[in-house]
Amino acid sequence: MGDAVTVGFIRRPHGLKGEVMVEDLTDGVFLPVAGQAVTLVKPGAAGVATSIERWTRTPGGVIAAFEGLATREDAEARRGWELEVARDLLPPRPEGGFYEFELVGLPVVTSEGEVVGEAVGFYRAGAFDILQIRDGNRTYEVPFVREHVLEVRPGERIVITPYREE
Repeated sequence: MGDAVTVGFIRRPHGLKGEVMVEDLTDGVFLPVAGQAVTLVKPGAAGVATSIERWTRTPGGVIAAFEGLATREDAEARRGWELEVARDLLPPRPEGGFYEFELVGLPVVTSEGEVVGEAVGFYRAGAFDILQIRDGNRTYEVPFVREHVLEVRPGERIVITPYREE
């Protein structure tokens, strides 16, 4: 898929008929319609073109049905796969804003300039998001709030307050 972006990933099966729970990395900006072309990508492998049959936002996340996933086993086999769409399906980001997927893979540095790792993901934790940072074999988490995340530059880096273990 030309100029494709990852807008989410399949967390787990939902029910018995091939539906899945999707972690939406666009904060609800990606609003597909039935028949929308997407690509499901197994990490480290080629993608599989399909289309969306249903996309329902719930308090617990997105419940989605994709063409070709008809059973719980089909859905289970796609656990952890990424969901890619053409970049032009998303509206432009607001001035100074960003999509979470634009930050995954960016270096994370402290305000003192020390590289502490790479942004590898986000998840919701009640009132705020959590930024996951990997440093070698270790992954740690930082609340994604101004007190801890000082600056975000899509395509460049994320600046956090110095991390200290206690």
